[in-house]
Amino acid sequence: MIKNIRHFIHNFKLLNSFFIFIFLITIHSNTKADDFFTVDNINIDIVFEDINLARNNATNKAIFIGLKKLLSWKLDNEDYLTISSVLDDINKKENIKDFVAGYKIHYEKLSDIKYQAEFSIFFNLKRIENWLILNKISFQKNINFKKINLNANFNNFRNWRSLVNNIQSIKEILDYKIVSLSHNSSLIQVRIDIENEDILFKVFNKSRIDIQKRLNANNEYNISLIDYNKTVIDSTESNDKNNSTILLTE
Repeated sequence: MIKNIRHFIHNFKLLNSFFIFIFLITIHSNTKADDFFTVDNINIDIVFEDINLARNNATNKAIFIGLKKLLSWKLDNEDYLTISSVLDDINKKENIKDFVAGYKIHYEKLSDIKYQAEFSIFFNLKRIENWLILNKISFQKNINFKKINLNANFNNFRNWRSLVNNIQSIKEILDYKIVSLSHNSSLIQVRIDIENEDILFKVFNKSRIDIQKRLNANNEYNISLIDYNKTVIDSTESNDKNNSTILLTE
């Protein structure tokens, strides 16, 4: 029985992905690319007694996680905090799938009661914009840069200079300002031309900078130098945990 369910879900996934792919081609041929926003690397890991409903439940969770990531990237801190107060109820009061143009399942793993998958969600920015307007929040979907705060940690002046030099080497950074500086830490405000948070992590890691999202803080990150011969030179020495992983477990 379980083997048959696995076979059915696998075939349905392939067919579903095909329809989503065709759907997106149709959308993009009739609308501008700026009307859509993709959130990748959404990993879902759930325990579900009814395996037939597992995918639908996982898809809803992936959409909700993707929406939170989109809003945290597109809105400033004040507006994000405002809309966060209603985010937890949005899936109950509204059809969250109305914000979605399509989605892709990159892989699925299925056991008797456990379901794991990785999603990419394609959001319709126009529908999200209309919803935000109803909540009295303006939404600039064509924003050219993002403001973020970096909490830099280092052991000595030499590490600090290396960290600054690496920041200056990132071509996507339009400008930066050192707000505060002590013997082992600094607060840096940055304007950066990056499409989304996933790319942000890749750009900083490529420049030998470890970057981690601060827990319960929008647009704030801990950074430190990476030593490829060891692990990370400068520990963040913080209670914040890495919040960049989107692994969700029930």
